[in-house]
Amino acid sequence: MSKPSFVTFQMHLDEYSILGNENILTESPDFGTIWGNFFKKGGYDPILPFAADPKPINVWYTNKAGEKIYFQGLLVNKVDKVPEGYTLVKFPASDFLVVTYEWVPKQDYKEMDEINGGWKYIETLQIPNGYARYDGPGSPITIIEKDSSDSPEGSRYEFWVPIRKIG
Repeated sequence: MSKPSFVTFQMHLDEYSILGNENILTESPDFGTIWGNFFKKGGYDPILPFAADPKPINVWYTNKAGEKIYFQGLLVNKVDKVPEGYTLVKFPASDFLVVTYEWVPKQDYKEMDEINGGWKYIETLQIPNGYARYDGPGSPITIIEKDSSDSPEGSRYEFWVPIRKIG
């Protein structure tokens, strides 16, 4: 199989909520421990009943206290009771430029790893006319990652870069 080509597209989310696990990031975060703790408490199972989309999503943002956060979870609809140990976070309506690659026919981790090059691609991303990046100070979100493994379309990993209209 050849390397998948990178793809970008623009999308909008109306106000949305994510239910999951909030992690305050330190200077050198230990993602092995972060993920281990997430699955020890139940992983996605307790939050799946509320899912608007069952595909995992990770949100990087700065909270009101100025702490850098890595948030693992799912996009959700109505949540009548937040499961113990989890957090519900609401975000304002947002526009994104999604950086991903062509769908691969099945989950092939070698091919899925190609998106790791996407981090470099994000830095030089061509922003659509009339928009500016909105992932710096004052932005509610730094970046969102979405794992779309084993979807009907195939598998791919997405990076959602916040953008906003200028003028």
